[in-house]
Amino acid sequence: MNLRQLEHFVAVFEQKNLSKAAEAIPLSQPALTRSVRTLEDQVGVELFLRHARGATPTAAGERLYHHAKSILAECARAKRDARQSDGEIAGTVAIGIGSLFASHIIDNMITRFCEKHPNARLRVHQGFFEDLVNLLETGEIEVAFNNLPLLSLPENMEFEPLLQVHSSVIVSAMHPLANSEDVDIKELSHAKWATVSQPHALEVLDSLFISEGVAAPQPAIRTNSLTLIKSLVMSSDFVCLLPDHLFSEELLAGDVVRLPTSSTPVTRSAGLLFKKDGFRRPVANALGAEIQEVVSQLSDVLN
Repeated sequence: MNLRQLEHFVAVFEQKNLSKAAEAIPLSQPALTRSVRTLEDQVGVELFLRHARGATPTAAGERLYHHAKSILAECARAKRDARQSDGEIAGTVAIGIGSLFASHIIDNMITRFCEKHPNARLRVHQGFFEDLVNLLETGEIEVAFNNLPLLSLPENMEFEPLLQVHSSVIVSAMHPLANSEDVDIKELSHAKWATVSQPHALEVLDSLFISEGVAAPQPAIRTNSLTLIKSLVMSSDFVCLLPDHLFSEELLAGDVVRLPTSSTPVTRSAGLLFKKDGFRRPVANALGAEIQEVVSQLSDVLN
């Protein structure tokens, strides 16, 4: 098995078609077919099911793909690092930013990092916890800044907490429950909920009700758009459970309110997520340090 074979395998996996993969590399289709066949012989399993419409990865192919992406990403970084001067903070570093922090951390961090390290380049991916873990697994990002869900952390991941994130039940100031001094959790089980469509977010919502011995509601809408959830809450009678800092301006203006319940706020840690035992390049460490500094300066807003 060599890097060229892995590159060919990844191309076929992502294109799902030998002729399209050959064009993308570029390489003749017979040569690409021989390369993939040789790789299958070396690993001892079939990686693709060939058919008239293309090539479908087998279960073994799915497993190998994640390793191949990680290996190729590490090799590319190794080549770049070998070329840079000793002690120089340079090269391209890819970071994942949790959607909850994209507008509160990323702009400050990017500005400061680029000013301090003009020879470094950033690639930024925004997503939720599950998305960022997948990108770390395949080596497409080196570090992520995100909240840590109630879900157990994968064994091959390392988490460095930086701050506590407080989430509350939030409604419009015009909502029928907005002026309540104490909201019974049973009332909220019948409310019209808008939630983030990710396993960790649904688990947090479930835990809010289960802790009070009440059946969790079925959300009226699930979406990966935080902007849409905010709009629904502010313009109608939807209810959400989201970090307070996402509504900091609206809370200050009185446009939305936190509902007082015995189970909130829900507090979770947020911080840096790395692949355990992986080599941390100087440029990635410098980026992590910049995030730590920005978070410490914004802690009053984020907390």
